[in-house]
Amino acid sequence: MQTRTEGKLAEYLTQTFVGDDVFASVRAAGEVRHPGMQVSPYEAQVLAWLTTISCAKRILEVGTFMGYSTLYMASALPKDGSIISLEKSKEHAGHAAAHCAQDARIEVVCTDALAWIKNYSGEKFDLIFLDAEKRQYPNYLEAALPHLNARAWVRADKSLLWGAVSGEEPKAASKEATEAMRAFNATLADKTKFDGVLLTTPEGLTVARRK
Repeated sequence: MQTRTEGKLAEYLTQTFVGDDVFASVRAAGEVRHPGMQVSPYEAQVLAWLTTISCAKRILEVGTFMGYSTLYMASALPKDGSIISLEKSKEHAGHAAAHCAQDARIEVVCTDALAWIKNYSGEKFDLIFLDAEKRQYPNYLEAALPHLNARAWVRADKSLLWGAVSGEEPKAASKEATEAMRAFNATLADKTKFDGVLLTTPEGLTVARRK
């Protein structure tokens, strides 16, 4: 399935709130390889804006692809901020590292994300952004929680699974992925542990903060 980035609504949002896409060449490289796999320019701007208001300095990103989202988030970091971005595909990680070489605050790591997170022992993160294997979202979150600061932010893209989670498009994702995403969203909706919402972007963006 593809991210919906065309049409009058997308054009209006991009023209009004994005203007010039400063990382358009990176997005174009990704569209050549896997059309629709990346967030839209407007959604990238949303990620940057959320990074700004979260006051995050250290970000963990799960799923890099070409580094488009990575660069937008980095653009909203303070000068002493940093991003570690995990990408399983050696090919994608190589391209992303080349694209992100312009920003020394970004480190692209080619690895199995779940194993890396479980074995991590460094400084804690202020924000984690998930945009990788959808069936693993609950596992990513569980593994990451010990490595997140108090009041850290959790963001997850495509959390509506193209309508499968709500039942509007039940065949848009596998039953396993749909059940996993519903469980993930339910965890972030638990008001005893998180302050969370699901932003109804074209693919869904769940945003929550630890209590």
